[in-house]
Amino acid sequence: MAPGTSYTDNAEGLSAKVIRESAERSRDRLGVDKLDLLYAHIDDHAVPQRETVEGFAELVAEGTVGLLGVSNQAMWRVERARALAAAAGLPGYEVLQYQHSHLRPRFDVPSELFPDGSLGHAGAELLGYLRAEPALTLVAYSPLLAGAYVRRGKPLPPDYDHPGTPARLAVLREVARETGASVNQTVLAWQLGGELPIVPLAGASSVAQLEENLAAVDLELTAEQRARLDAAH
Repeated sequence: MAPGTSYTDNAEGLSAKVIRESAERSRDRLGVDKLDLLYAHIDDHAVPQRETVEGFAELVAEGTVGLLGVSNQAMWRVERARALAAAAGLPGYEVLQYQHSHLRPRFDVPSELFPDGSLGHAGAELLGYLRAEPALTLVAYSPLLAGAYVRRGKPLPPDYDHPGTPARLAVLREVARETGASVNQTVLAWQLGGELPIVPLAGASSVAQLEENLAAVDLELTAEQRARLDAAH
């Protein structure tokens, strides 16, 4: 994209040419011969899905890309792309990267990119898709809501301003107190140890935050605590 532009007015798209050129630029920047995981970041309705599917598959066949992932697309589009790949005997999307945390946002808030409501959050349809397709993995971005769980003066994003948030937040804090862990660690442990395959993609701005996040790997929640966290609404 050109400087100062956005996904809605100057996105490169998902043509086979763009996919190849974008992957080459990424390999050059990273100094690697192979990208372990390459994502289709947002949808491109102007390009036939078959071209996109075949464009990604060519890179896998050449050995310059490992796994394929997708983000910010409707589940029906993801399934259609995977069905096209399967029918042609080609590799398809195996990783879904969507925003996911313990608190649940509203999905009906329109935006410039998503005029019918958010396609960037992991909602009931995506989670149900994970249950039905065990080979898929969810990479959960912004699991800690940019510090809003713990930072004073950092409000929750507007799409979390609804009646279900206080009750779910109360249970989260209650479980954190019981474990002696931080709220952030509790969120990450809840994602990591659940029945669905979720990999939190948590950012950090200091070594202390990184160490706090990593310690969540060793935090084991009881089945009863998990049930409370899951059921809170």
